[in-house]
Amino acid sequence: MGLLSGILGKKQEEHPPLDPASAAATRLSSQTDTLADLLKRANDRLEAIPTDHGLYVYVGKPPKEFGVVWYKDGEEHSFMSVMKEKGLSGDQVQDLSDALRDVYTAHIDEPRYSYPVGDKKVVVTPSEALAVDLEGVIGALGF
Repeated sequence: MGLLSGILGKKQEEHPPLDPASAAATRLSSQTDTLADLLKRANDRLEAIPTDHGLYVYVGKPPKEFGVVWYKDGEEHSFMSVMKEKGLSGDQVQDLSDALRDVYTAHIDEPRYSYPVGDKKVVVTPSEALAVDLEGVIGALGF
């Protein structure tokens, strides 16, 4: 079976559904269109961390291969936009990536859930501690 799963593709991870009455679901409900748009453009796994101040999304397969997109005040930000807006060097962006990897790894055991967005599902990590750590790293950039 291991050989076949390697040939046919890795089975997508399964997470229990996010409680629709949870604070995270309430926060995500206003971001559904944003997530649907990102799903179309990224065509990759999304892991959303909703907060009171915005939305953070790991794109790809953290902690190894990933990007991060965040939404604050209705604007989308990413590594590329930060490079342009803040004039960061490649080394500084790598430091940012390393810091975001460290944050993810520190919270790797947090419960994760699935959240439907159209006909796809997004992984959701409704961790306040993860949100605070992400806000600290991103906030240090002035966002």
